[in-house]
Amino acid sequence: MQQQLLHLQLPERYDYHEWIRHSGVEDACNRLALWLVHGGNLWLTSGEMAGKSHLLSLLRTEHPSLGLLRITAGDQRSSLQQVHAWLQQLQPYSFWAIDVDARPQSTATLLALFHLLERARDMHRPLLLAWRIEARHTLPPELESRIRGILERVDMRPPENDAERQRVLRAVAESMQWHIDERMLSILLQMLPRRLESLIPALQHLEHISRSNRRQRLSQQWVREQLRLWNTQQAPS
Repeated sequence: MQQQLLHLQLPERYDYHEWIRHSGVEDACNRLALWLVHGGNLWLTSGEMAGKSHLLSLLRTEHPSLGLLRITAGDQRSSLQQVHAWLQQLQPYSFWAIDVDARPQSTATLLALFHLLERARDMHRPLLLAWRIEARHTLPPELESRIRGILERVDMRPPENDAERQRVLRAVAESMQWHIDERMLSILLQMLPRRLESLIPALQHLEHISRSNRRQRLSQQWVREQLRLWNTQQAPS
């Protein structure tokens, strides 16, 4: 009798030794290492997706004193409710890291973020704000003045060649506890734009659909077909 396989949704797992210190992130990693010792207020940003969220998840596993707050788009709570919930999450920690979704945020969330930055200053908490603010996003003046005037800007660059991109994709797959053959990662680089904004969602899509279909092994033909469908679905109508 064949044993029935259990298909569980495994939690993401981050191991600091698996972080890819490619050329685009070397300076930023060194600056964050100093921040974890000396404190201060940093704004970690990038021109495009570069791995900021992944790096913060890894840092949290290595530093128990680091509290990590993720701010996603679409929060319907009032500014007061958001600040109260955020403070409850962060107050036990001596270092605060705030990872903000790059998608447009509501006015209530932006104002709540301003008040959170003020509370961090009042409570003398070292602060790291990770946020890729696109040019089309309009911020409340008080928030923009705090970010651009108070925080030290630290830039991260995306991977600069296919070898670095493939290593990043491998690290993302391992964080999802998913083993995927290197040849399949190469297919992603062949069929998709060489930007993490395209590559990582496609990789996550492949992981999800392979588990949903209970595929234990992926063929190159299957991966190519799934990516063709993915490209069609992502194309603007």
